[in-house]
Formats: sequence, C-alpha cells, structure tokens
Amino acid sequence: MPRARDALFAVVLLAACTPAPEGRSASPTSSDAAPAPTQPSPPAGRTANNDARGFANQPDYDGEAAALRTQVASRLPDPLPTDRKQACSAMFAAADALYRDIDSAGAAAKLLQASRAADQSACERETSPRAAACVTVLLGDRNAELPWLLDQCSRAFPD
Repeated sequence: MPRARDALFAVVLLAACTPAPEGRSASPTSSDAAPAPTQPSPPAGRTANNDARGFANQPDYDGEAAALRTQVASRLPDPLPTDRKQACSAMFAAADALYRDIDSAGAAAKLLQASRAADQSACERETSPRAAACVTVLLGDRNAELPWLLDQCSRAFPD
C-alpha cells in the first residue's frame, strides 16, 4: 500500500507542476466562462462636472470673493454682530427660511437640521461674524445656496 500511495502522490505532484498547454492557463482563478459583469459606463457626453471652462481655466474663487466683498459690504448690518454664536444662529435661521421656501418636501431642511449642532459649533469656531452676516444677507436674495455662500463669504471676510 505505501508504494501505491507514493505513486499517487507523485502523479498529483507532477500534474500540479506541469505547465499548461499553449493558449490555456493553469490558474485556478481563470476560466473559460464569460467575464464577470462590470459597471456600465455612463452615457457618452455625460460627466459629473460638465464645466465648459476646462481644467486649465477654472474660476478664480478668491477673485470672485473679493468682488463679492465690494458688492455686499454696504449691505451688511450696522453694527456688525460681534458674537459668533449669534451671527451663526442668524445665518442658519436664514438658511432654514430659504430651504423651506425652495424645497416644499422639506428634505433639504431636514438634512440641515440633522447636522445643526455640529454645524453651529464649526461655524462658531471657523466663521467670522462678518462672513456669517454676509451669508445671512445673501441668503435673502434667494439666488445661491448655503455651501457656496459660506465658502465665498468666508473668503471675502476671513477676519
């Protein structure tokens, strides 16, 4: 019996070490079956960001913020709020009003409320009272949303 077992072991070892015939793979992971399905490509012409300006010609966000500063400075409240908590609360109240007006289903307002405590804390830590007042004023115009305005006003009034 030991001799038969040794012979069987030798055959198995020889089969495992023999190269595959030409055109066939010995890899256990490859098969003759069809390849696994892949995610379909998006339709031609659709991109996630179809900015026509192209990579080399992106907006000058700081320049736009400087222009915004001159446009909105005269519209800021006088006196400016000095308390960050109060300025941020007013900004979020204006955002709540905007999203109630433009989103009748209330999904945007719910998302904003879900992160309110963290947003308020971050605003008080990172946003100047003038930047928050800028956002509050511009949200009243109803022509831009909170994230864009917060970015631009923070660039315009970093102090």
